[in-house]
Amino acid sequence: MTSYTLKPYSKQPHDYQMIKETPNTKNARIGLQYGLTDSELMSLDTKMDDLDKRGWEFVEHSPENLQKLIPNTKKGNSQSWKIIVIISHEVGCIKGALRGKDRTIMLMSSLSPKCQEDYESALIRSKDTEWKICQAKMIAPLFFWREIQYRL
Repeated sequence: MTSYTLKPYSKQPHDYQMIKETPNTKNARIGLQYGLTDSELMSLDTKMDDLDKRGWEFVEHSPENLQKLIPNTKKGNSQSWKIIVIISHEVGCIKGALRGKDRTIMLMSSLSPKCQEDYESALIRSKDTEWKICQAKMIAPLFFWREIQYRL
């Protein structure tokens, strides 16, 4: 059986990532996170004592922010998406959980043009012409994961 857990990210121990556990592995990190279910996200243990937001804040559920978080890919364009939650950091990064028309959830991080200059990993186009999506797993403060659960 597959299950998911939240683990601190080694480079930023106050940020957390989802780890997929299967009968064959106990530590499978996930890349781009599409197709997640409510039950998978609700199963995450968010009861750790870590309330520090470290500069992140909730932002408006605007059409502009939604476009920044939708990949301009076959999967991203395959259905309509609605915002569950979005957080932003002053350095030019937003993170969001989006619900698809098929009721699944995707988790995306998107970078402003300025933030892209120093980012060394792969980026893909978003539906916004300037912002790009990190082609990586979601790494976010604990309050982000809790807020997803509160809103499901």
